[in-house]
Formats: sequence, structure tokens, C-alpha cells
Amino acid sequence: MKKEKTTIFTLCVLIVSALALVRCSSGPPFIPEDLSVLQFFQRAQEETENREWENALYYYKTFIERNPDDIPNITAARYEIAFILYKQKDYGNAAKDFREILDFYETTDLPLSFPLWPQVLSRKVLQTMRDRGFLPEETPAAEG
Repeated sequence: MKKEKTTIFTLCVLIVSALALVRCSSGPPFIPEDLSVLQFFQRAQEETENREWENALYYYKTFIERNPDDIPNITAARYEIAFILYKQKDYGNAAKDFREILDFYETTDLPLSFPLWPQVLSRKVLQTMRDRGFLPEETPAAEG
């Protein structure tokens, strides 16, 4: 009887392990070609909430690839990518991406209707990373 219980327990452990392995190796999600902007962002946010970072990044990167002319939403997607990197504690790459967003705002003549929240939040997250010691303080340029 004891051997039978051990065998059943071992079998259950193997099944659960196999299911976990299949879940981990399932690859990126399928993204239909006709997905709307709202659906892209909604699905990416759901993946983020579930801490499925790679899937969320895949949605945002796919959105950028498929919609090269949608600059406002590309900017939002780029912010979300940088923020995911920040949440993953990849501070160097997150900071690089946040700085690229800020450079975009500084060097591009944007219409008044262009959303400013990615710029504002990029500054705030960069400052938070500096305040917490994840990044060095920026030194002012030498005066000439």
C-alpha cells in the first residue's frame, strides 16, 4: 500500500512538472493581424499584471513593428517597454530607453496634441532610479 501511494505521488509530481515545463516553453503569444491599438495595449497590460514580462514585451514590440507611423502610440509602447525593464531591475537598459524617450521629446517638433505623459513619467522614473542609487547622479556639462 505504501509503495502504491509513493508511486501515485511520484506520478503526480511528474505530471505537474511536465505541465509547468510546457507552460514555460510555450513561446510568444499569437497576435492576430487585425488587432486594434486598444487590444494590443490591453493584452500587453494583462501580461504585465500577470508578470509575464516577455509576453508583454512581445506585444509592445510587435505593435511597434506593425504600426511604424503611429508615433504617439509607439512612444507609449516604448515607455511601457522601458518601465517593464525597470520592473525587472534591468536598470541600465531601462535608463537607456527612458533617456531615448526624453531625447525624442527634446529633438522632435511635436504637435500640441502629442501626449506628454511618457516624457513626464520617464523623467520621474529616472529620478527615482537615481534617488535609490540604481544610477549615478548626472553631472552638469562643463561650462566653456
